[in-house]
Amino acid sequence: MRQSTALLIAAALFTGCDRDKDASTDDTDNTDSAHHTDGTTEAGPTWYQDVRPVVFDACASCHNGEGIGPGDFQTYAGAFEGRDLISAYLAGGLMPLPSADPECRPYKGHERMRLSDEDRAMLIDWASGDALEGDAETATEAEIFSGVLADADVIMPMPFEHTITPDDDGGEYFCMTPENPFDEPTYVTGFDVELGNQEVVHHMCLFVDFRGNAGESYGVDDTSEGFQCADPIIEDDWLPLHCWTPGMEPVEFPEDMGLFVAPQYQLVLQMHYFVEGDAPQTDLSTYKFRTQPSVSREVWMEIDGPEDFQIPAGDSEHSDHAYWRNNDTDYEILGAFPHMHKLGSGYHSWIEAPDGTEDCLVQGEYDFDHQMTYMLEEPLDFPKGSKIGVECTWDNSASNPDQPSDPPQDVTWGEGTTEEMCYLLYYLAEKE
Repeated sequence: MRQSTALLIAAALFTGCDRDKDASTDDTDNTDSAHHTDGTTEAGPTWYQDVRPVVFDACASCHNGEGIGPGDFQTYAGAFEGRDLISAYLAGGLMPLPSADPECRPYKGHERMRLSDEDRAMLIDWASGDALEGDAETATEAEIFSGVLADADVIMPMPFEHTITPDDDGGEYFCMTPENPFDEPTYVTGFDVELGNQEVVHHMCLFVDFRGNAGESYGVDDTSEGFQCADPIIEDDWLPLHCWTPGMEPVEFPEDMGLFVAPQYQLVLQMHYFVEGDAPQTDLSTYKFRTQPSVSREVWMEIDGPEDFQIPAGDSEHSDHAYWRNNDTDYEILGAFPHMHKLGSGYHSWIEAPDGTEDCLVQGEYDFDHQMTYMLEEPLDFPKGSKIGVECTWDNSASNPDQPSDPPQDVTWGEGTTEEMCYLLYYLAEKE
């Protein structure tokens, strides 16, 4: 498989579910689902019978007191305390954050990332009404998605705790070359991260530098203490293995499939931080891997998308696309990660057969603060002779709340947050 020319992938990648909380904490008179404080009885959704199963599916993996979202929705008391927040963000369409449309291609976890109209209405009714508790003894079965790779067997922490030096905008790109934790040729079958300081980590990306000279483009010979890596965002010989953003679930490949890492590879860990306030901040985050010594099929990551585009100032729906033709062999695509910058509003990727028929790969509204690797429920065929199409839509109007320029300017491809990208990072393997 070729190496893509589009290896310069990500400027600022992503913040998470950091929302302000302002809600009452008085839950003393709401312990019976059917009875109000004035003695009257009224039917309505209750925590244990109706609300908890939906909240555990869609909310509690982030909103758990220690997650990236505010509040703790693991208990009735915590959800009752946050009921005003729940009502406001659901009614305003601000939660859940946008995710890919499973009608295009079903992906793992889509039921946790999206709400039906019925569930949204029920949650709003509960949170904006009496927020009744219900009967714990007859509670509907519910389980919180853990959001962690439970069977990770190799741990790779940052080589040292880093004291963050933010720029004038609060950001810092910092790279380091951790010791390769693999003593023998290894296949990674799952990726996850454990944050040291979740308040400031904006993204983590892991690369291989095939020439083993990380830091050269930055004028750095000794990388033992790490190096600033904002310009360029990555060197042109780094190949990505995985990227993490707040809210992202672990990446797990299908059974007996994995991504190869040799012990001689130089690994590069890129951290993007964003700091609010003047308090000193440090971080010691960790990569976690699930591994096997051998697999039946090897996985790797590819990148495609247009680079020769211009988004006119004021255009609220400008689109551009690119194709790459598969002239190699028959492949299967396992998962996809769309990436743009602040002006991105939508994405669409598909496989086009030689006869012109199309199979949708991934499609949806784009949110810079909720980028995701969508691992497919079933691999999508990418046969020899077909093409993969990647299309992005941007909103470069003054009405875009994420517009970085005032007034809007013509925008072209680039690594900075005032420039744009349109890339699809995707995992694939040769078809059996």
